[in-house]
Amino acid sequence: MIAVRVMGNRQIEIVEAQEPNPNPGRLAIDVKASGICGSEMPAYRGTQPRPSNNGHEIAGVVVHNGGSVRFQVGARVGVHAVWGCGECAECEQGRYTRCPRLRHSGGGHSERVSVPEHVCLPMPDDMSFEEGVLYTGDGLGVPYRVSQRLGETRGEWVCVTGAGPIGLGNTLVQTFLGARVVVLDMNPRRLEFARRLGAEATLNLNEIDRPDEAVIETAGGLPRYCIEASGKPQALRFLLDIARKGGTVMAVGEQGELPVSPSRDLIHKDLTLMGSLYYHFSDYPDMLAMRQMGLRAERLIGRRYPLQEAAAAFQAFDEGAPGKLILNP
Repeated sequence: MIAVRVMGNRQIEIVEAQEPNPNPGRLAIDVKASGICGSEMPAYRGTQPRPSNNGHEIAGVVVHNGGSVRFQVGARVGVHAVWGCGECAECEQGRYTRCPRLRHSGGGHSERVSVPEHVCLPMPDDMSFEEGVLYTGDGLGVPYRVSQRLGETRGEWVCVTGAGPIGLGNTLVQTFLGARVVVLDMNPRRLEFARRLGAEATLNLNEIDRPDEAVIETAGGLPRYCIEASGKPQALRFLLDIARKGGTVMAVGEQGELPVSPSRDLIHKDLTLMGSLYYHFSDYPDMLAMRQMGLRAERLIGRRYPLQEAAAAFQAFDEGAPGKLILNP
């Protein structure tokens, strides 16, 4: 089979890889679609070659079920990228992200993968594999969990920094839930994509001198809810400053250290600062219920590429292509 190998220095190779072994308790999956995530860019832009790739948003068909009673050969599945142990109290409640022995999947940009049975999610028959990547992966999973952490946002302004796939996913979910969303970014193509997903306003940081004043003018005051999805410390600092008293700032963009003053930033503003990792395995039925209510996650897809054109896909993502980019083996 063929697979992507990340070579560093913005180089991608398509290599011959070993077929996954059909082990008990694990499913061998014929990958039909895999999504490229921003978390893969540090390895892509780095200087060292990797043994494989960090692909972790996967949907496909079971070709060996490892003795599973839940999934038969031919079953259509997606893969939860955070692999809990499957045995602890948190895993029993479907909260893999809180497992003390969690690890993350990888190697998903390939023709086939092997994964533990308990991290697989069944896909509805009318769900495409590309849509399955979004519902069982980061694209919709992260924004859904953010929405649960934030609570009721209907009618409120939500300020989103960053219009990459996660920022766009939050835009889609929050507008679906009735929030009024303003998105900040420097990429006009991604901002236009945000508008198509329902953002009421977008602000190009290359075109304004005072983004704080621009947000206040747009929202008619300081926003109550803020979501940091760019992974830039200065963006999180901006949201801590601009969130109204009694508001909430949610951090989902992975980033380095940022000085925070508990007194100035949190106590005296009565502000809630929180983070959110991925989504709970147990969230999946509620996410499917939102789909039944009309949420169209496939609107997040920017472009599809054959697996053999992974180099072009990674380059496009690196250059700021809008939406979720999908590889089709």
